[in-house]
Amino acid sequence: MVSIDDDPIELVPSKYERWCDEFVAERNRILATLTTSGLEPAIERIDHVGSTAVPDLAAKDVVDLDIVVADDVVSDVSQVLEATLGGERAKNSEWWHPVFRRQDGQRFNDHVFGASSDKWKARVVTRDVLRTHPDLCAEYEQLKRELIVEHDDVTAYSEGKRVFMERVLGVARADRNIQYEFALPAEL
Repeated sequence: MVSIDDDPIELVPSKYERWCDEFVAERNRILATLTTSGLEPAIERIDHVGSTAVPDLAAKDVVDLDIVVADDVVSDVSQVLEATLGGERAKNSEWWHPVFRRQDGQRFNDHVFGASSDKWKARVVTRDVLRTHPDLCAEYEQLKRELIVEHDDVTAYSEGKRVFMERVLGVARADRNIQYEFALPAEL
């Protein structure tokens, strides 16, 4: 079994091209699994998010995917992914069930979100803002390095980024060059 706490919090230099290839391979495994199980019509989108989705940003060597599905099948989708692809499923909320897994040595966090959740939207917005604002990207990497020194717990590490992420949402609201097909979340 794979748990969110299995690996130490450690940043590695960007492996952006490889991480993008790993995302495509994992997305294809997910699509094949959900097609076979008859759940493919419930998929609204699958996104590569997190630091591995941002060029030139040091990151934990864990590829994050957001699998956005109809609200009423979050549990079904996460159960099928866990049973078919392996890993360990968590029920963070009614609309968010991550599945932590490893495939051929690569760690994945497959986050299954209900479409009405704002959390996946915040993650897409964060990725896009960091891709288009190099100054914020550099600041974010520095913050992550500081948090690693302060915390060895992934929950505390993640919480330490919260104020910065709120700022990123503010930048997204002000940046007219980034457009979304969804309403920006009011908060994280």
